[in-house]
Amino acid sequence: MKNFKSLIAISFAVLSLGAFAADKVYETTAEAKGYNEEGIPIVLTVKAIKKDGKVVVTDIVAKHQETDKVGGAAIEQLIEEVKTKQNYNKLDSVAGATVTSKAIVEAVANALEKMGVDPIKYAYKPDISKTDNLNAKLDLKKLPKKKDIKETVIITDAKGRKVEIGLPISTYAISTMDVIDYIIPLKGKEAFNMLVGSGQDGGHGLNKYAKLYTPVVGNYMEHTAQISEHASPFDLEMLLAVKPDVLIVNSAMAAHKYALEIEDQLAEAGIKIILIDVPGKDSEKSVQQAMRILGDVFQEKEKANEVINFIDKQYSIMNSKNLKTRKDKPTVYYEKSGYSEVFGPTATSKSGWGIIINIAGGKNIADELLADKPVSKGGGNTIDPEYVLKNNPDFIILSGVNDGWLDSSKEKKKCQFDIVNRNGWKDLKAIKNRNLYEFAHSTSRSIYGFYPALKMATIFYPKEFKGVNPEAVLDEFFDKFMLLDSSISTWMYNLEDYDKAEMNKNKK
Repeated sequence: MKNFKSLIAISFAVLSLGAFAADKVYETTAEAKGYNEEGIPIVLTVKAIKKDGKVVVTDIVAKHQETDKVGGAAIEQLIEEVKTKQNYNKLDSVAGATVTSKAIVEAVANALEKMGVDPIKYAYKPDISKTDNLNAKLDLKKLPKKKDIKETVIITDAKGRKVEIGLPISTYAISTMDVIDYIIPLKGKEAFNMLVGSGQDGGHGLNKYAKLYTPVVGNYMEHTAQISEHASPFDLEMLLAVKPDVLIVNSAMAAHKYALEIEDQLAEAGIKIILIDVPGKDSEKSVQQAMRILGDVFQEKEKANEVINFIDKQYSIMNSKNLKTRKDKPTVYYEKSGYSEVFGPTATSKSGWGIIINIAGGKNIADELLADKPVSKGGGNTIDPEYVLKNNPDFIILSGVNDGWLDSSKEKKKCQFDIVNRNGWKDLKAIKNRNLYEFAHSTSRSIYGFYPALKMATIFYPKEFKGVNPEAVLDEFFDKFMLLDSSISTWMYNLEDYDKAEMNKNKK
C-alpha cells in the first residue's frame, strides 16, 4: 500500500474554535470509498461546533489516495464548498470527479451521524438525481481481466487520425450505449463482457439497454460505469478508474469534443480514443466506415464485412432507381416534433433526417429556405408554419415525438399525431392523404439507418419498390447480426394505422 499522497487541511477563517469556547465541540473521523487503484478510502476528520442549536463545521482534514489533478482537486473544492455554504444539499458535483464528489458528501454526513447529529436536519441530502441508479452496482473488482498484448497496429479513425493500439483489446468504453449496436455483430455477448463504461444519452440508454440485455448476457452493469451525463463532459476520474483500452466515440455527437479535451490525460493512462462518425455527411457510407474501423479494433474483419455487404445491398437497391436525380420527386416536410403548439426543428438535405429523405428520393421543402444556412444551423432551424402551408407537402415525416427506440413492451406506444390540430394543417395534402409518418428518432444514427431510408423510398415510390419489404429486411438483419429480434422497437408508425386503431377503440 502506498503512502497517502495528500493531506488537505482547510479551516474556516471566519470561525474560530476559541470564539465558541463555551459551545460544544465535536470531532470525529469518517470515510467513504474513492476510486484509486489500491481501493484506499477517503478519510475525513471533521470538526464542528453546536451553537444556538445549529451545527457548524469548522475544520476538515482529508487523507486520500486520489489522483492529484482529478480526485484530489475535487476534494479541495468540495471541502471549500462545505466551508462556504454550510449546506450539504447545495454541494455541486465536480465535473470529471462525480464519484469522489459523492464520496465526500457521504463522508461528511457519516461524520455528522457519528457526532449524534441527524444530517437530514442539517440539510444533508446526497444529490443522486444525475446518477444512473444502475451505477450503484458497479464493482471495480469485477472489471474484465486484461489480456496480453500480441501486436501493435495503427488504426485510422473516422476523422483520419492515426491511433496506435495494442491488440487484442481487453476492454472498451463508448460515448453512448447505442454505439454497442455496432459491436454486437462483431463480438456477440462478448461485446457486453468487454464493456467497462458508457455515456448516457437523452433517452436514458444505459437503463434501456440494461433492461433489455441483462436477461440475455448477464449483469454486465456490475463492471460498466456511467462515464458521462447526456451531452456533457466525460467523467475523467471514472474513466481512469475503469481504464478501458479504447474509448470509442461517435464524432457526429458533441461527445467527441469532450473526449479530445482529455485525450492527453487518457493517453498517460494508456487509454486510446477511436472516433467513428454516424450518421456522418454521407450516411450511405458512414455505417460501413464505422464497421471497418471497429472490425480492425476488435479483430473481426470478416464479420464486419458481412454487415457492410448487407447494408451496401440495401442502398444499391435504392440507388438503382436513381432517386436523387428524379424530376418527379414528392415534396416532403420533416420535423422533430409533432405537437400542435410546439414547432420543432427541421433539417435540410445536408444533415440528419434530411439526408435520409434525400437518399429516399424526397424533395425537402426546407432546402430552398435554408440553403444559405450552415449545416449546424440549417439542421436545427424551425420553419414558419405559413411556409409549410404555402408549400403544401405531399408527405410529412416526424421523429422524436414518441421515440419507440428500444421499447420492448408488448403494447407499443404510438404517436398521437397532435400535429394535425395545427391551424390549417388538416387541409394539407399530406394530412388529407394520410401521408404522415413517425420514425424512431435514434434510428438516423444507428446501424439500422438503412431501414428508414428504404421505408421512405417504398412510401414515396410504391410502384418502383413493389415487392420490397423493409420490415422483412430489418428482421433479417436482426436475425443475422443482433442478439435480440426487431420487436425491441416501434420503428415506424403512420397516420393511417392510427386512424384504424382509433376506430377499433371506439367500437369497443
